[in-house]
Amino acid sequence: MPASFDLLRERLLQGGVRPRHARRYLAELKDHLEDLVAEERQGARGEGDARSRALARLGSVDALAGAMIARRELRAWSSKAPAVAYLITPSLALALGIMMAVATVVTTCIWLRGSARVPSDLPGWTRPLAESATFFGNGVLPVLLGWGLAAAAIRQRTHPLWPILGIVILAVVGAVLQVHLTLPSASGRGEVSFVTGGETFAWWVSATGRAALTLVLAMTPYAGLRLLRSAQAGGEGDAT
Repeated sequence: MPASFDLLRERLLQGGVRPRHARRYLAELKDHLEDLVAEERQGARGEGDARSRALARLGSVDALAGAMIARRELRAWSSKAPAVAYLITPSLALALGIMMAVATVVTTCIWLRGSARVPSDLPGWTRPLAESATFFGNGVLPVLLGWGLAAAAIRQRTHPLWPILGIVILAVVGAVLQVHLTLPSASGRGEVSFVTGGETFAWWVSATGRAALTLVLAMTPYAGLRLLRSAQAGGEGDAT
């Protein structure tokens, strides 16, 4: 594949074209280029000359990229509505994931308490289940969503402002919105509580620490991937 096709692919992704549309477009151009080379071969003096003429007939990178970027239906949501894709959707996904984790524990407890074979006290394994669910929702899920957000930004060549803001918002929301589960027992009912704020200095210190940890864990892979891509692009530029 000509080097210009690599440049074209980058232009398409930077312009917001979905990766699958970019791949399909490049495959079609490659087939068309081979047809043009076959035509030029009949009158050209050599293979290199024929390919150069075929590339000239195919069009410039700017023209080929512009034709695709102008088609809004081919662009990803991260390009058409970056605020929705990187700021709003991840926070909604975090809230939904927390609710699903809580619902899993609550449904399990209701089923066990409704079973005639289970005594008034729940089995011992339900406590680790509840602790795992809260740990996942409070600590793991924000980091996983941050990684997914960063991967999407790298794949789509999104300007770093959007994924960075998205990860920061995820870290803050994840640190402030903490879920707590109290399992039912023979002496009391179960309870699900969402902590959304606090007035004590200790709470603010704890929330700040959680946000900082999420930021470090989610941002480090993104920063590393961007540095790697920059190094690769610099190496390719030196090679050319």
